[in-house]
Amino acid sequence: MTIVRLATLDDIDALVQMRWDFSEEDNGVSAVRFEEFDLICRKFLMKAMESGDWYIWVAEAEKEIVSHMYLQLIHKVPRPGKTSDPYYGYVTNVYTRPAYRSQGLGSEIHAAMEKWSKENGVEFLILWPSSDSVPFYEKNGFARCEEAMEKHW
Repeated sequence: MTIVRLATLDDIDALVQMRWDFSEEDNGVSAVRFEEFDLICRKFLMKAMESGDWYIWVAEAEKEIVSHMYLQLIHKVPRPGKTSDPYYGYVTNVYTRPAYRSQGLGSEIHAAMEKWSKENGVEFLILWPSSDSVPFYEKNGFARCEEAMEKHW
């Protein structure tokens, strides 16, 4: 049985390890030691989770976190006649352990995130998918947007 829930500070060890595993799977051997990464990632996660601007949904199977999806609330500058604290959600760091892929966990997590977002006044969700993940996001109601622009340096 799988449980989908919001992460807590007690989940930081597992979230750090999953971020490391995802990076290793995606990029191969890291240029930094795990101990260095652990300190940086742990500090980020504690600050993010305590800020009220970051929310992390996890899927738990057999008492182990096997999938996660992060949401950062981006505050917009208020406009006359709009809500006092408008924001949208940036979806990022979506990962499922290989043994649990293609079982619907990502869709379950996304459904929980979307429900929460609607209940909490999030105007819309955005993300930058990898080319491999586009079908997953399209299946879950995301559409390509031609409005955004980027500037890299």
